[in-house]
This record gives sequence, structure tokens and C-alpha cells, in this order.
Amino acid sequence: MAVLKGKGYWAKLDRAVNSFDPTKPRWSIDISLDKETKAYIEELGIPVKNKGEDHTPSGDFVTFQKDKFLSNGQELPKPRLIDAKKNDISGTLVGNGSMVKVSFYPKEWKYANRQGVRGVLKDVQLLELVEYVPKDEFEEEDGYVSPNPLPSKMDEASENSTDLEFD
Repeated sequence: MAVLKGKGYWAKLDRAVNSFDPTKPRWSIDISLDKETKAYIEELGIPVKNKGEDHTPSGDFVTFQKDKFLSNGQELPKPRLIDAKKNDISGTLVGNGSMVKVSFYPKEWKYANRQGVRGVLKDVQLLELVEYVPKDEFEEEDGYVSPNPLPSKMDEASENSTDLEFD
């Protein structure tokens, strides 16, 4: 098992998703690469991506993923998310720029006359948290106030809730 330290971006660690194929959900995290870690990842045969500095500050990054299901339908456990002292912090929303260590292994794949290597995510250790808080477009206004207000989605997010649904 290999371990890579770097800043994490676009973490999907609490809920497996796949916007390209919802029938194949997966957990994932992108790790920004410097020259040394980029060379290491390339040596393993895992593709390095670059979507410019809008995606990660260095531009270069690697995506680690773990499928939620095996091809036979068996469900896999989600990756562990632990803090610096190895305490379970499942449910923590990891924001862009958080310093993490990722355990992973390279896995060769073949599909439809194509082949390659991908980094399979095992676990994530969170060393420095940049808290993720969804944007709120509204400001408080004068007007109607509910006599029994419910907690807002924004309040739940700040308490590290993982049941956010955005329409």
C-alpha cells in the first residue's frame, strides 16, 4: 500500500457519487502534485491530470477513486476518514486545500480495447482541515418569520451533516 501526502480537492468521501454513470457510484479525492510527487505517480503508471489552476493551485493532480460496488454487485466499505491521531472522523466535510495523506494502490485495468493504471483509494488521513461550507445566496430580510423554524441546510452543513440534498 502506498501513501501520498498533499492538498486534497473535490473530495467525495462520505457519499459515493458518479455524475457520468449513477449506476457506478464511487468515492474520490483529487490530490495536488508538486514535481516530486508528480514523478512518483507517473512512475507508478497512474495518469497525472491538469485542468489548470482553477482545479488545483499547481494545475497537476491525481484522482484516487474507490468503487462502491464490485462488478458482481458486492458492496464495498467506504474509505476510512481519520484525523492526525487516527480517530474516526467519518462525516467530516473536507474542503478544497485540506492537507491529507491518502493510502492507495495502483491497479491495472482493461476495458473495450483500452488499458491503463488507476489509483485505487483506500483511506484518507486528514492533517489540516479546510472546512467545506456550501454557499448561501440569501441574506436575512425584514418580513415573515416562522414561529417554529427548522434547522436550515446551511446550519446542518456547518455541523458537518452528510445528508445534504441540493435540487
